[in-house]
Amino acid sequence: MPIGISSLLKAPVVYVTGKGGVGKTTVAAAIAYDASRHGQRAALVEFDDGEAGERTLGADRSHVAHVVLRYDKSLVDTLGSILGAKIIARALVSHHALRRLISAVPALREFAFLDRVCALASSKRYDRIIVDLPASGHALDWLRVPNAFARFLGRSPLGVLGRRIHDEVVAVGMSEIVVVTLAEPLVVKETEQLCERMKNELGTVPSVVVVNRVMMPDPDGAWEAVVALAERHPALASDAKELLDILRARSDQVDDTEYAFGLARAVQARHVIRLPDAAADPSAADVAQWLCAEASS
Repeated sequence: MPIGISSLLKAPVVYVTGKGGVGKTTVAAAIAYDASRHGQRAALVEFDDGEAGERTLGADRSHVAHVVLRYDKSLVDTLGSILGAKIIARALVSHHALRRLISAVPALREFAFLDRVCALASSKRYDRIIVDLPASGHALDWLRVPNAFARFLGRSPLGVLGRRIHDEVVAVGMSEIVVVTLAEPLVVKETEQLCERMKNELGTVPSVVVVNRVMMPDPDGAWEAVVALAERHPALASDAKELLDILRARSDQVDDTEYAFGLARAVQARHVIRLPDAAADPSAADVAQWLCAEASS
């Protein structure tokens, strides 16, 4: 019986990251859609700009809660929880001089956003929260922030909140990480380095590495069929030659992407699965179906 990609992920919070342009938002939306398809209340979380997630979800938005967190509101909500009153937090943030002072706190932006993810998890409105993190290099820095606040600020309100955020939505068992990469050797190498950093700095490895845009082989007999067509219809010989050149180039691309996928399978991760190269931008439902087929194989 086919299983969904969400069945490979057990934690309530899933962070999705990867190099820019690899399709991480599409994969994040697909995981959220798959969770909803299996009866879970799922949310896709983006920061500041939710256009990519909205476009990917498309008609599937009715199945998934699309939560876009804005920095100003997140900062007010976080400060309000510390100060005990949002009205005071709003006054602080709207005061020009105080706003500059608050903005000088290192990593406060990341802290406020993750605090809001923590609030979503604590609300129990969702069974599965899928967070579309920034590109890979910054993603690890984000996930280190709560623990850094806890270590350096100790029993202060920010330190205590940092410990709570880490324990509830970052710690191993409470969250998992999905890394999206491309079927290109150089990009896979960067993914390997990211996974090594993840193990060293966070004490975990990705639950899933998704290798996107893997070229699928042409149907068996395609080459022979074109040759036979040219032999039967000499007038089509020139067109057949162009088609054979395309098939040859595609065959080389298939070999290259298979090589890259082989490299990816050596990455430190619990599961490594592939997605096919699509002619057009796929929907979340399409990608969820492909992930389901891969997870079941």
